[in-house]
Amino acid sequence: MSEPSQYIAESAVFGDTNLVDWTIAPAMRTVAAHSKNTDDARSLLEMLGLIAPRTASAAEPVVACKRRCVSCNRPGRHSSESLKKWPGTVAIVGRGMCRACYTAVLDAEKEARDVVA
Repeated sequence: MSEPSQYIAESAVFGDTNLVDWTIAPAMRTVAAHSKNTDDARSLLEMLGLIAPRTASAAEPVVACKRRCVSCNRPGRHSSESLKKWPGTVAIVGRGMCRACYTAVLDAEKEARDVVA
C-alpha cells in the first residue's frame, strides 16, 4: 500500500477545498505527523485550504472602562480592583492619575517647595 503523501501529491490541487474525503483525511494526518506544534499544524492546514483561516486579532484588546488617567490618558481602574479583571489598565492612585503620573506630580511639587524654602 502506498503512503498518504503519495495520494496527496497525485490528486490534490493546492488550496482546493472541494477534495473528496479520501484525500483530505490523509492530508490532515500528514500535516499532523510533520508539524512541530499546534500553531504549525493550523498554519499548514490553512495553507492547504483544509480548514478556514483564523480572523486577524487586534494587537491590543479593547478595554471597556470609564476611568482614565487625567495626565497620560491611559485606561484606568480603581486601585483595589484586580489587574486580572481589568487587563491593560493602570491603577488610579491619586488625583485621578496613575502611579507614574502621580509620583511625577508629587516630585515636582516637592522640588517647588524645596526651592522656596
